[in-house]
Amino acid sequence: IYRQPEYWEDVNFNTPAQPVVGVTWFEARAYCAWLCAQTDQTYQLPSEVEVEAAGRGTAGREYPYGSPFDAARSNTFESHIRRTTPVGIFDNATPEGAFDLTGNAYTWTRSVYDPERFKYPYRPDDGREAADDADARRVLRGGSWNSNLVIARAAVRNGDDPNDRFN
Repeated sequence: IYRQPEYWEDVNFNTPAQPVVGVTWFEARAYCAWLCAQTDQTYQLPSEVEVEAAGRGTAGREYPYGSPFDAARSNTFESHIRRTTPVGIFDNATPEGAFDLTGNAYTWTRSVYDPERFKYPYRPDDGREAADDADARRVLRGGSWNSNLVIARAAVRNGDDPNDRFN
């Protein structure tokens, strides 16, 4: 039984300004439900298309801040930091003003990861956004501090077991 995120007491991953890591997809969803109850507002995990649209923008950027890749603009493997960093310390805002959409910490999405069943083009009504499919792998976006520049591109999608808890 988990009572807190996996790395909650790890000094490399637990400062107040760092993104929370070591949570399952279910825990991320539970946090959204808790936040809804606390604020009377609606919060949910983004769809993979929402994350990609935020990162690529209407210009179809390769990285949320543009191109080419710049290790000084995101916390990826190439930055050699080897842990998460406080949100917003890199000069990597999109033209729309969103920070840290590449590197630092993966973003769980509500989307099912099943490349055989759910092909592109994206259709939101084809079942890939089914929250009740508890066994389905889920899409992760954005890469992390431990991902290389290829994985951190705005258009890259990864899938993982919703029970996994990584740093």
